[in-house]
Amino acid sequence: MRISKKCEMMVTLSIMVLVMTFIVTFVSVAVNSGFHIGFLFKWMKSWGLAFVVALPVVMGVMPVIKRNVAKLIVK
Repeated sequence: MRISKKCEMMVTLSIMVLVMTFIVTFVSVAVNSGFHIGFLFKWMKSWGLAFVVALPVVMGVMPVIKRNVAKLIVK
């Protein structure tokens, strides 16, 4: 499957958010709760919530960040 150039940023950000929230919630739940019988359920619940919150935030913030960084780049 190939994606269009138009969707490249959205797909890239989605994958990045998926991986980042997956790792961060694993570490967070492991440190705060430890490994126990309900660990997997608690982790997946935390990851799902984190992903649902983080994805729209990143999609909204990234264009603003890109515009501001572009202004800082010397040509």
